[in-house]
Amino acid sequence: MISKQDIILLLTELEDNGIDVNAQLRKTIISPTISLDVIKFINDNRQLDLTAFYEGLRKNYNHKKSKLYISIVKELENPTDVITTLSSYNLQVALYSKQAQDSQLFLKHARAKEVNIVLAKYYDTYDLTNCIKLLRLIKADLVACETIAGRREE
Repeated sequence: MISKQDIILLLTELEDNGIDVNAQLRKTIISPTISLDVIKFINDNRQLDLTAFYEGLRKNYNHKKSKLYISIVKELENPTDVITTLSSYNLQVALYSKQAQDSQLFLKHARAKEVNIVLAKYYDTYDLTNCIKLLRLIKADLVACETIAGRREE
């Protein structure tokens, strides 16, 4: 989940590197929502860790090394599959964070805290509702990242 503050921070970083970000900064400040084309602009000039992470998941799936990507993309309802997918995702996020340019920002964007909260709740209540909702949000994030990276049509 990328916030407006994150966008402004990333745009400021690009500006410090000599990239003109005035139009994107203005659009971000004025707009009540976060614009995908501003995120695409950022990603085009400095690949977001989240985009690189999801790209890695896709490559691992394409090379038959992992089923995590497809487990996120398809709608899961089997309790074991949902929990296994979220747990696997959580582990991969933790492992990737070691190589991220900004690990704290990556963990935030990858929803690491949210994953841990819903898994902990599940282990107390065995209610999958929040796990399924979060998995759908992660899928939406993945699709958005693939869209800005040019892998999917909007």
